[in-house]
Amino acid sequence: MTEAIRIPSAGAVFWAEAMPDGSSAVRAIAGPPPNLKVTLTDPLPSGISARIGSRGIVLLASAIVYDHVPTQADLASVPSLPAVTVAGSAEPLDGRFHPRQFRVTPTPAAPTYLPLRPSLQATRIGEAGAVVLTVTWQGGGPASWCVLKLSCTRNATTFGFSGQADRNGDVIIPLTGLPPLAPAQTQDSMTLTALGLAAQSDQPLADPDALAAVQVSTGGAFATQQTLSITRGRITDAAALGIAGVTLQPV
Repeated sequence: MTEAIRIPSAGAVFWAEAMPDGSSAVRAIAGPPPNLKVTLTDPLPSGISARIGSRGIVLLASAIVYDHVPTQADLASVPSLPAVTVAGSAEPLDGRFHPRQFRVTPTPAAPTYLPLRPSLQATRIGEAGAVVLTVTWQGGGPASWCVLKLSCTRNATTFGFSGQADRNGDVIIPLTGLPPLAPAQTQDSMTLTALGLAAQSDQPLADPDALAAVQVSTGGAFATQQTLSITRGRITDAAALGIAGVTLQPV
């Protein structure tokens, strides 16, 4: 008697790197896969198990046992599976990325790509330079895990840059991809915006998907955006910008 066992996938979550341009897109992680401590915080439904690997999480449904060699029709038949929500945390052990929490619902037909953002020590600064800032909340306390975005437009082309703060509110925004200016120009006028959540202040890790647009101040009134004059090719901090720092407040 011939027997065969098939274990259907109920979905998958793959680690990816957040695009540095501030968009919601992701890209493949360069180099070896990240070394992550992954903890699932919510129980999975009955009959669903999780296999955690270096590339992500695979959800496995209960095995299907055939009393014959499966035909193409058997294998093409997709079992009916409930939507499975996976919640937990991913804490890098190699220091390459910021830790994060997550809550996602992948499906067998549509895996989820979970973005990780580079840690400060792993952030690469190229010849175009970077902006280095410390971000706080208006009521005091670090703007932990907030995301700052910079953008500028040249000849109808928009360039975007972003960085995520660490627990202390320190952030590096590399200007990778910003081309040199024409000789007659010395600075770019850049728009600064931010995503944040005050409840995540000083927490050991947080969920970037919970961040929302907040108001920004560079020493004056709060607004949804501020304008900074940035010189390409330098490491620019608050002192170089002539500002006291960056402060956030909820909208």
